[in-house]
Amino acid sequence: MSRYVPETAIDHDAIFRRGGENCGDEDFALFKCPTCGHIYLMDYEVDTVYLDGADLSKRGDLNVSFFCVSCKKEMPPGPCVGTRAKEEFMVTWQELKTSPWSWAAKPLSGFGDEA
Repeated sequence: MSRYVPETAIDHDAIFRRGGENCGDEDFALFKCPTCGHIYLMDYEVDTVYLDGADLSKRGDLNVSFFCVSCKKEMPPGPCVGTRAKEEFMVTWQELKTSPWSWAAKPLSGFGDEA
């Protein structure tokens, strides 16, 4: 299993059950603040960022300057999800496991086996 959580592991049903619907045709991915490691869920179809794994009604917009809710630093420019994202934005399975977003993805093998 990859060290990083792939988009294909995102549990769309769990997100929808928790109120994560957006505009339809959601495309979800996880990323983290490269400064402090705070994890976010993104619907990159409409550049919406879900700020809190315990409350999906808390959202931000990546079409404007985006500041981390934890460390208050501005996100660096450039893609934070997808194949062009820098490694500093990628979320590992271990990071996910200990975050409020641990429910948001399903590994193909045992959780944490890749560590």
